[in-house]
Order: sequence, then C-alpha cells, then structure tokens
Amino acid sequence: MNGLIKKYLPYAIVIFAVFLLVPLLFIKGSALEKYSPVAFYFILLTTAVVTSAIYCAKHGIDFLFTLMAPIAFLFTMIYSGGFRATNIILLFVYLIAGIFGQFLGDLAFGDERRKKEKQERAEQEKLMLRAKRRDERERERAKTTGSRRPAKGERKPSHYAESGSKAAASDGTSIDDVNSDFDKYMADIDRMLEEDPKYNS
Repeated sequence: MNGLIKKYLPYAIVIFAVFLLVPLLFIKGSALEKYSPVAFYFILLTTAVVTSAIYCAKHGIDFLFTLMAPIAFLFTMIYSGGFRATNIILLFVYLIAGIFGQFLGDLAFGDERRKKEKQERAEQEKLMLRAKRRDERERERAKTTGSRRPAKGERKPSHYAESGSKAAASDGTSIDDVNSDFDKYMADIDRMLEEDPKYNS
C-alpha cells in the first residue's frame, strides 16, 4: 500500500493542483470567465493525458491511475456548476483521456521500460543466486568443520577448544567465525536490497 502511495503521490499533487486551482481563474464573474473552455477542454484535458502518459512510461499500464483525474474533477465541480450534464460528460472525457495517455505512454516508452525491467530482474536473480551459492558453500564448510574431531588417542590441536563447544577447521577457523561471517554477508545482502530503489518499487 505504501508503495502504491509513493508511486501515485507526485502525480496526484500535480493533477489535483491543476484541476482545483486553474478553474478558479475562469470562475464565473472573473475577467477570464469567457475563456473557461480553455481550462476545461484544453488545460485539464492535457494534464490528464500527459500525467497518465508519464506515469505509464515509468510504471507501466495502470488503469486505476486513470481514475485520478475524474476524482479531482469531482471536487472542481463544486464551484463549476455542480452535477450538470456538461460536467458529467467531462468526467468521462477525463477518464478516457487518462486511458489514452496510458496507451500513449506505453506505445512511446513501453519497450524501453520493459527492457530496463528485464535487466533489473536479471541483476536481482544473479544477486540472489550468488547469495544462495555462498549460503551453500558456508553450510558445507560449517558441516565439514563441525565433523572434524580428533580421533581417539589423537592429540588435540592447540586451537581446538577443550569444551568442544567451538569446533575448529584445520586452518584454525571456528564454526562461530564462519557463522559470524555468513551472518554479516547476509545482512549486507539484505541491506543492499532494502536500500536499492530498483528492488523497492
């Protein structure tokens, strides 16, 4: 839900600002009243198309986004004639304009966006594969290290703990050291994925 809000918020601010403020310049009784068609049939319409196309170019087709302009216009209708026939028609016009903008954005920038998304998925899969391989290596290393115990009658190496709580490898590396290194590695991977905007969108 938070991700959806982050995606919509910049566009919602622009749409609501234009749909609520621009018609005020052409409100009844103002000097620009006779030019009000410019606001409703050009400025607001263009805003619905352009914002929808830009959104689609970045995030892909999302028909839920096309409802934003009609919703904004519902508030505009409060001081622009209410629910009269012309305004009801404009609601559908802005909805269609948003849908048109979606297809326009996908047509113009869809291939580039899909190519970028494919590269990002490949990078993410590669990163997770490396983490999985490292995980398997560390498990095998820990298993091998833990299975190495001195034979009966064999003298224990100086680095082998008398209590047996810390098994050590032939190179002197303990299981705790291995697990600690692995935990640090996985923490770095998690931090990288959380901080990288490519994987949080």
